[in-house]
Amino acid sequence: MNILPKPQQVTTLEGTTTLHSPLRVCAREWRDEVRAWAEDLAKSTHIEVEFVEEDDADIVFNLASDLDGYRLHIDGQIRVQCAWSDGVVQALTSLRLLGPAELYSAQRVDLTSFEVPNCEINDWPAFGWRGAHLDVARHFWDLATIKRYVDLLVMHKLNILHLHLNDDQGWRVEIPNWPKLTSVGGWRNGSPVGHEDDNVRDTVRHGGFYTREELEDLTHYCALRGISIVPEIDLPGHAQAVVAAYPELGNYPETQLEVWEHWGISDHVLNVSDTALDFAVEVVSYVASIFPNATVHIGGDECPTTEWEVSDLAASVMEQHGFESAQQLQGLFTSRLSEVLEESGHQVIAWDEVLDAEVPETTVIAAWRSEEKGVEAALRGHYVVMMPMQYLYFDWLSSENPSEPVAVHPAPFVTTWEKVYSYNVIPSELNSLQRKQILGAQAQLWTEYIATRDRMDYMAFPRLSAFAEVVWGTKEELDSFRPRLVRHLARLSLAGVQFRPLDSGE
Repeated sequence: MNILPKPQQVTTLEGTTTLHSPLRVCAREWRDEVRAWAEDLAKSTHIEVEFVEEDDADIVFNLASDLDGYRLHIDGQIRVQCAWSDGVVQALTSLRLLGPAELYSAQRVDLTSFEVPNCEINDWPAFGWRGAHLDVARHFWDLATIKRYVDLLVMHKLNILHLHLNDDQGWRVEIPNWPKLTSVGGWRNGSPVGHEDDNVRDTVRHGGFYTREELEDLTHYCALRGISIVPEIDLPGHAQAVVAAYPELGNYPETQLEVWEHWGISDHVLNVSDTALDFAVEVVSYVASIFPNATVHIGGDECPTTEWEVSDLAASVMEQHGFESAQQLQGLFTSRLSEVLEESGHQVIAWDEVLDAEVPETTVIAAWRSEEKGVEAALRGHYVVMMPMQYLYFDWLSSENPSEPVAVHPAPFVTTWEKVYSYNVIPSELNSLQRKQILGAQAQLWTEYIATRDRMDYMAFPRLSAFAEVVWGTKEELDSFRPRLVRHLARLSLAGVQFRPLDSGE
């Protein structure tokens, strides 16, 4: 059966069922989600959907509160049972995947009916956090490109879109009380050409930002398709764009910086004054307000302490708090942001470096440096999302072939799709109780070396396809997965995805 990720349970029945436009759908509970599915289907075909009240409709939805996922029964009629809207999206995605690849065509095809095999699918995800990250700070992506990416996440039954909204190279969210964050911090005057180590730069102005209205529109689009957005504002490090806009928030206020034209990590970070802390709280709280009830990522990674180590203000604050290391100053931001966000109803997630200072136990840890950091976080009582760079960083090379496009690291820093598929989300070191601390996993797409949509496709796929099955929890032997992946790539090809071709012999 050509569904990826592979369902948990499938019973094959005799025959097929043909669905004709207009599809008659009886959905008393979830019409908005079905309508979004119909809109997406209409982008590829001439199949329309009409809602009816009769139980003899082509597709009938019923509430089944005991299901974690969905039950899809096809035998002349399509019957869907689920407990909540995510199950609706998953069931409709499976139905679309069961049909011809043209149902995902990037160009609208003359299709008014399609055939699916009769079967019963009982399916559910093994993990509640099945995430995909997108860096919009290093390279800005318009809403149309992000929505296309969302559509591909839906195809793979992923449910989290993590948006990295600021960095040294750009600030991407309009903040009413801090207009220079976007008018100044949202634009840089050049970018590296080739690899950063080559030290060659262009002079092309690059940037952009999202308004509140645009992000609210994206949130609504995602919600109807079973996707939750996790916004990230990364402070106090990764802050050169902030300091370029507002020098007084940096450690050398008399120096006017530019938004950084390099990749990597700038030494310019926020100072540790009350003003800088208040700024961080204000902007993170504002961004969080755009995404009601969302988990909010507060960054906290790769924060250089070079400026703090020679700062009189930092020394005074360290003495005040009894800190022995400048590294501990980062904890002031982590604790304050966590407290404010949790008071407003948001769960907080941060990169695993926050473990190096005091961090509230309620903070979810994004374990990116290694699997061992995920184990450490779980043993310290934190919930964890596994994101180890050795398996799930898709800015790494796809192979050791010298013809691969430039990536963040040279060989042997390689992540093949086969390596992604070999990943086990739950670390073997954890016992049965500790394993419950692992919420799921997430793949990262950092975009320093991804400047076009085609390059994004190439770096994401087929690795994201392999990841989707891993995190759904139905991974099998590689030899069994490979032919299904080949058939799935035909679908992606029709969808206009410029994926990395499989190597010869695969």
